[in-house]
Amino acid sequence: MYEGAIRVIKRNILYRPMTPDDLDILVAGQVNSDGTLRSENLTTEPQAQHLGCFAGGMLALASKIFENREDLTDARKLVEGCLWAYEALPLGIMPESMHLVPCDNRNNCTWDENVWKDAIVSSYPEKKPPSNGSKPKGLFPA
Repeated sequence: MYEGAIRVIKRNILYRPMTPDDLDILVAGQVNSDGTLRSENLTTEPQAQHLGCFAGGMLALASKIFENREDLTDARKLVEGCLWAYEALPLGIMPESMHLVPCDNRNNCTWDENVWKDAIVSSYPEKKPPSNGSKPKGLFPA
């Protein structure tokens, strides 16, 4: 049961977010379903939640039980993703939930300021995009 579930979780829930430092981390996103779609047709919403940080520990335990080194690597990346989420904000506190920009390629992800700005504009159309190549104050420490 675990092996079937983790395959779907890796495909539909875990994703690599685009970060200014091009970090190789993972976060657990969100998937909504009404129960009619097959798992391969689900869409990941790139939202990370504070309680998703437990996933790294659960995956690490399972990787040891099932002797799967790839799962241990992903567990480490999930933990590092949560650490990054805490460190990236000015008060050192991860928000309850946050939206991130997912990488198109989990193995190769380079920061793209324009993609990041476009994501802000599409998420918050009432706000003006950052100008002069600057990031919103406090989102990423200098």
